[in-house]
Amino acid sequence: MNKKELVDVVSEKRNLTKKDAEILVNTVFDTMVDTMLDGEKVLISGFGTFKVNNRHERKGVSPKTKEIITIPASRTVSFKPSNRLKDAMN
Repeated sequence: MNKKELVDVVSEKRNLTKKDAEILVNTVFDTMVDTMLDGEKVLISGFGTFKVNNRHERKGVSPKTKEIITIPASRTVSFKPSNRLKDAMN
């Protein structure tokens, strides 16, 4: 499912115009992004937790040249599903 399909489903299930549903979906995603940019995790009960992880600078090997390179520090997002979601999947 992509974002457009999600907007269509929200519009249909909540009897909203597609424009209103798109605003709603965008607001939810924007709020989640802003929260994670502030370094906080986003916990959605019954679904899971989105969390920002900090990766430290580390050494690696370039697969092309085989020389040792420095991989810079970065931030990434991880998702941990809730037990309810995991149970529903199995």
